[in-house]
Amino acid sequence: NQNRKYLQKVVEGNYTESKESPIFVRDNPLYAYVNIMYGCNNFCTYCIVPYVRGLELSRSPESIYKEVHELIDQGYKVITLLGQNVNSYGVDGKFDVTFPQLLDTIAKFDGDFEVRFMTSHPKDISDDLIEVMASNSKISKTLHLPAQSGSNTILKAMNRNYTIESYLNKIEKVRAAIPEIALSTDIIVGFPGETEQDYQATVELIKKVRYHNAFIFMYSKRKGTPAEKFENQVPQAVKHERINNLLSIQHKISNELFSDLVGSRIRVLIESKDENYLIAKAQCGKVVKIEKPVSASLGQFVDIKITAYESGNLIGKAI
Repeated sequence: NQNRKYLQKVVEGNYTESKESPIFVRDNPLYAYVNIMYGCNNFCTYCIVPYVRGLELSRSPESIYKEVHELIDQGYKVITLLGQNVNSYGVDGKFDVTFPQLLDTIAKFDGDFEVRFMTSHPKDISDDLIEVMASNSKISKTLHLPAQSGSNTILKAMNRNYTIESYLNKIEKVRAAIPEIALSTDIIVGFPGETEQDYQATVELIKKVRYHNAFIFMYSKRKGTPAEKFENQVPQAVKHERINNLLSIQHKISNELFSDLVGSRIRVLIESKDENYLIAKAQCGKVVKIEKPVSASLGQFVDIKITAYESGNLIGKAI
């Protein structure tokens, strides 16, 4: 991604494989990942991406459509559109297509597949995107929306360009339009200057939103980023204490949400099998064990009824 000349060819749809250029490798027959853009314009103070990958470059919509069509024809079932901030797709002005329009077009392609995307920057989640997600059955009803912190003071120090109030407003809009949405997030614990009050604001955010999954990390310095030189670095012992507490809270919430799925009907993708079950994956990323016999084969989507939640796994029967 650091070779801008190569990237420009990809962006323009003129990429051809050679010994001098990277080769796209896909090692899973069901899941494919498609970069729709490269780089980042946000300059979060903890992140090195804009410095090593450059500013945002959006691929031509035609090249993306072509690649996705080929993947569907090859039998891929879950296609994930990737970008450091997918909602910024097209803002570089080269193409007159927004991300919601791009997503809507792909979701209307023929074929038995599901489309996902990540990552979304909270400041750029639009009403148009929410409407497109709600109105297309092929778009996964999952949303990864990194909050990073529940404290406005820390969000400002991170240069995230949104407040926790505006973040929660976006969450409310998404849940109003898509009640079944499975939300996930990223959280950084122990960012420089994080007080106990700031940390408790993050705890309250986790409890209020109730994410299905949260990826929680301790802050660590990244050479070349502004935060590396910030004063008031949080002691390691404090960071350990805070992250362990937050992980415990999130684990409890996740278990409660997955337990609440018992009795519900969901659509899953069958990935493998063992002696007693077909092993599938739900949209929320949770493993589902389907009781045999099932008149379906690997690589198929099936509707199932969740009968139990045991040892971190959902158990279900095909409908």
